[in-house]
Amino acid sequence: MISFRNLKVFSIAILLIVSMQLASAGIDENVVSEIARDYYDVYGSPHLVANLACDEVFEKGEESFIYVNIMNNGQITGFKANKKEIEDDIMEYGETVTRAHMSNELLSDRAITTADSMTATLSIVDPDAPIKIKQGTLLLGSLNSGKSLSSPAKFPIKIYDNAKAGTYDLQLYVAYRYQKDSAVTPPYGDTFYWFEDMNQTMTLQIVIEEEPYFRVSNVESDLRAGDKKTINVTYTNTGEQVARECIARISVVDPFTTTDDQAYLGDMYPGESRTAIFDLNVAKDATLKDYSINSEIKYKDERGKSQYSDNLKIPVYVGPADPLNASVAVGVVLLIGIIGTPVYMISRKKKENNYKRYMENKETKTNEK
Repeated sequence: MISFRNLKVFSIAILLIVSMQLASAGIDENVVSEIARDYYDVYGSPHLVANLACDEVFEKGEESFIYVNIMNNGQITGFKANKKEIEDDIMEYGETVTRAHMSNELLSDRAITTADSMTATLSIVDPDAPIKIKQGTLLLGSLNSGKSLSSPAKFPIKIYDNAKAGTYDLQLYVAYRYQKDSAVTPPYGDTFYWFEDMNQTMTLQIVIEEEPYFRVSNVESDLRAGDKKTINVTYTNTGEQVARECIARISVVDPFTTTDDQAYLGDMYPGESRTAIFDLNVAKDATLKDYSINSEIKYKDERGKSQYSDNLKIPVYVGPADPLNASVAVGVVLLIGIIGTPVYMISRKKKENNYKRYMENKETKTNEK
């Protein structure tokens, strides 16, 4: 005959199996409370704090990374023992078993401050900000209380060339789960857990620094295959600071050559333009097409330190050889041919006459002897 106590244990086992099968679908706490004991109510949660783990100052046109460190400083703010359940289980299962379960549950409940399955998303607060976040979402795993990420979260970004200097806000959204509570099933000690989804939003700031910034604003050129001509290149300082003692320099490759690759521009204030003149030689066999010539500006910043601009492309087109120049060249050849023929004939006639005189004089001297 089955005793009441054995029947109760059997019923608990059946309920435990059923509840475990329902776990993935989400167990109602009221169901679990029929088979498990929640000896303690623990209060607390994770709390994440984020800060930049890199220099917050970026340059215009820069492609770099934003490194974000995240720390969990969540704390347990208190707990309460459920005395009635403790007393009931001590009477039914004995103090040794019950105290062991109580200790296990309290240890499990301490995970209430751990952030699990963290997903971090970085976005720009102002959609018109001159910043592009190339990869905005990262999976970060779990983070225990009192710990920081083993390595900062790494978000690739690009600062646009036309960015205005200033401070820009970024929003870091972190979603995670945490263990809200746990309960133990006496007398065997199986444990149930309840999880809850949470999220936090934090603000980070980066600075785009004030600096001179240059662009090619105009190019005047009329290059043809076989030419030696000048090009006029206008540079504009679109930045916020003055650039001192500016020198524009070009770097050419085939089909171009030059012996004049620098032009002094002087001081350039924000919004000011200067035009550089460069001599270029174009190869006779140059392909007729658009080309891009590399250039840069060397300057001194406000601290007097030498700096270099980004590579500044100079667009030019090489057209066909000037037909007028070709006609002149052909005309010169023909003229030389026309003039050269009588000159040659006269020179030959003169040589023949000189030889005839020489032979006559020689014959006369022989007869005299």
